[in-house]
Amino acid sequence: MQKRLTKSPDKILAGVFGGIANYFGFDPAWVRIIGAAVILFTGIFPGIALYIIAAMVLPEPGASSPKAEKHDTDYHTGRPNSMDDDFTKTNDEKESDSKDNE
Repeated sequence: MQKRLTKSPDKILAGVFGGIANYFGFDPAWVRIIGAAVILFTGIFPGIALYIIAAMVLPEPGASSPKAEKHDTDYHTGRPNSMDDDFTKTNDEKESDSKDNE
């Protein structure tokens, strides 16, 4: 399974720095110290804004990724959705499956 960047379960504020530390295998305390120093010495507003954005974007640990939804109608035209086929099979495989079902 692919490793994902998530918030840390042992949060101080929102879990962003802890999540970054877990992802890269660093000590969370050092990442938090370095992150706080970067925020203080590069101007407080940009660092805090980036932290807030990361807190909103990063998923909670154990959260599943969003799945695609299948709609009955096309979003733009409002016509019925005609994409019900199995696109993993070739036309020959589809024909042989339909003959087997008869």
